[in-house]
Amino acid sequence: MKVSVRYLAAGVGALYAGSSFALESFNIGDVLVEPSVTLGAAYLDHHNQDFGARTSSIGLEVDRSSSRFEGFVLPALKLTGPQTAYGTMFGGVSAVGAMTRGGSDAGGFTHGDPESIGLETAFVGWKSGDLLSGLGKDAISLSAGSQNFIIGDGFLIGDGHADQGKDAAAWIGPRTAFKQAYLAQLNTGKIHADLFDLTATADLDYADYKENLRMRGANLEWRDTLGTLGATYYHTMDADNALRDGVDVYDLRAKGTPIASLPQIGVAGEYVWQKGGDANKSAHAWYTQLSYTFTDLPWTPTLSYRRSEYSSDYDAMAYGYGGEYGTWYQGEIVGEYMLFNSNEKIDLLKLTVKPREDVTVGLMGYRFTLDKAPAGVDSRDFAKELDMYANWNVTPALTVSALYGVALPGDAAKQSFGNNNTSQLFETLVTWSF
Repeated sequence: MKVSVRYLAAGVGALYAGSSFALESFNIGDVLVEPSVTLGAAYLDHHNQDFGARTSSIGLEVDRSSSRFEGFVLPALKLTGPQTAYGTMFGGVSAVGAMTRGGSDAGGFTHGDPESIGLETAFVGWKSGDLLSGLGKDAISLSAGSQNFIIGDGFLIGDGHADQGKDAAAWIGPRTAFKQAYLAQLNTGKIHADLFDLTATADLDYADYKENLRMRGANLEWRDTLGTLGATYYHTMDADNALRDGVDVYDLRAKGTPIASLPQIGVAGEYVWQKGGDANKSAHAWYTQLSYTFTDLPWTPTLSYRRSEYSSDYDAMAYGYGGEYGTWYQGEIVGEYMLFNSNEKIDLLKLTVKPREDVTVGLMGYRFTLDKAPAGVDSRDFAKELDMYANWNVTPALTVSALYGVALPGDAAKQSFGNNNTSQLFETLVTWSF
């Protein structure tokens, strides 16, 4: 599939011209109704997918080189009832329409120009208002239905739906809601707590694989001006995949700027244990990160280093995107389509600059090493990847981003795929919310 640059530019120009348009909220009686629409479109051009192999890392057929277009529309309504002495009712509903045109992706998740329309969120809830004034306004919130939920930056829990197969728009991933999510939340300012019961879903129809995964647990955080400390526990149940059933998961994390006199220094770290279950699992994952922002230099560069490790039997389950390139889909080539936060060790060196307040440019270098070499492979050196990207916030509602990436196979990848070609990827994304 060929998409002319002038057509992409014309589309961006049309969005820019209308970007001041916004849907207005209105009232139905005492109920506030807030409508919104998010549109997204992406073009991806990938050469030597899977380093030139015809089979992906999970055994699905792929094109060696592919160009494709993805698009989605996400209309939503948010409803808020009147404030009363007993709190406030709220709710929301949204849907996703998505399509893909062109060749396969490097994971083999998309074939045959899929398109779909379906409900995304549908939930109701209550928040306490001034009912418990000693804890603060709206300190307690209860909600139930299909809705989004994230812990921290998504290393542990962040995405309730795997966009694959006939869902379409697999790379953009517009569907993130958990199929069922029951939440009881406390927020007093410094103390935040969640009790949750979540059901995540995956439907990889090209591999005839469907799964529901239920996670029930609790999260506790201490939030201060210098950062956040958190701890989470959950138990898996009713899992269609027996390897995921009955697992106990423990998590500790910290993130912030802990030195008040040096706010340029940022630190973060997280450690996860997975124990027991039908598979008698004993697995772990962790990361540690250090960053420094040069506030006195032009363009305010930020340099960061992160080391993350996932044991060979670690199951990432429902990890999230995190909001920016390089968060938990680590590497737009390797992390998106080859290794999925299990059996790997990753070094990331990242530099970002802001030539303008509305423009961010970043350069990310990855080194991927396997935790254990699989059968028939005598090396753990998997790949190296370099990604360069730019994000432009044209308006508060309109964002344009583009990325170019190159991945070089190591001996482990060469032996696994039987090919040693350099993989190259260009991708661009436009999103508009109103």
